[in-house]
Amino acid sequence: MDRRALLKTLLQELKDGVIVCDPEAKIILFNPAAEDLLSRHQSLSCGKSLYDLCCRPPVEHALNLLAFQLDTKSRSKPLPVVQFVNTSLSQEQFFRCRISFLPPLNAAKKSFVIIFEDISAWYSPDNPLFMKIEEFRAPMTNLRAAVENLTEYPEMSPVMRSAFENVLVQESLNLTGAYDSLARSCNVLLQTQNHLTELNTEVLFGYVAHHLRTRKIAVTASPKRSITVKVDIYGLLLLLDYLVGRINKMLQKKNKTGLTCEAHIADNFIYFDLIWPGKYLASGAVGAMQEEKLEQSLGGMTVSSILHAMDGDIWSQQHDNSQSVLRLVLPVSTKAGQ
Repeated sequence: MDRRALLKTLLQELKDGVIVCDPEAKIILFNPAAEDLLSRHQSLSCGKSLYDLCCRPPVEHALNLLAFQLDTKSRSKPLPVVQFVNTSLSQEQFFRCRISFLPPLNAAKKSFVIIFEDISAWYSPDNPLFMKIEEFRAPMTNLRAAVENLTEYPEMSPVMRSAFENVLVQESLNLTGAYDSLARSCNVLLQTQNHLTELNTEVLFGYVAHHLRTRKIAVTASPKRSITVKVDIYGLLLLLDYLVGRINKMLQKKNKTGLTCEAHIADNFIYFDLIWPGKYLASGAVGAMQEEKLEQSLGGMTVSSILHAMDGDIWSQQHDNSQSVLRLVLPVSTKAGQ
């Protein structure tokens, strides 16, 4: 009880929303900032389930990754923390979350603490950055109209020509102002949009292999050096599940099997190669897949938007041995922690 009182006192001063949960995700403790962040939701009370406040799958994936990391690293090192994005059940609020286990770590089931930060301002569809981009539309339209008139009607009067030239000057200034405003918004966005978890490839490849093997997909990982990458772990697993499902559906129609995965490292990228016997996917099919919304994603994200958040890409190619590859590529984190 003394430790609980001390922890409660410390939590009072924190500005981020903090919730402490038991191994069954029942709320043990929370701070006033969590009440403010979650609009004093009726389910934010001791004994209630955390999953009455936010979506369950991202939290469970993060807890699974924490457990996997504990099994693969020395206990003398700092406790691992996983960062991810979650949403309220109504999907009206988006949160950047950080989650970690609480001692004792040798327990079969572990309590955990989760920290919430409201990121709805930049993660939601009415992102101010998108609204800034709309400021380009009017000056671009006016510039195009002025240029078309000046080039298509060379015989126009000097007065009319002067008027169109003034439009060019004025809209060029407006466009410059809109660009400067967009650049400032981008800088703010890049400083705040840090919701990816930093992992070394030994942990990442091992966790992805563990996940895919539960889906009967054999995985081989590169024995090369371990390097750092930044990933949305929940989004990545959703994405791999989707790609595996699409390929398996195609293979079953053709009575073929044999889908495997290879994870490996290049100089500046890491690759997850889904490999199968037979014809590869055409670029048009891969492009159509990128527009698909993933049902369990937060906010109905598409394949493309999940990839974009990690600066990733996918493409398909045919190997000489009559095997096809669907490659998911992610960049190496050249500035770890930034």
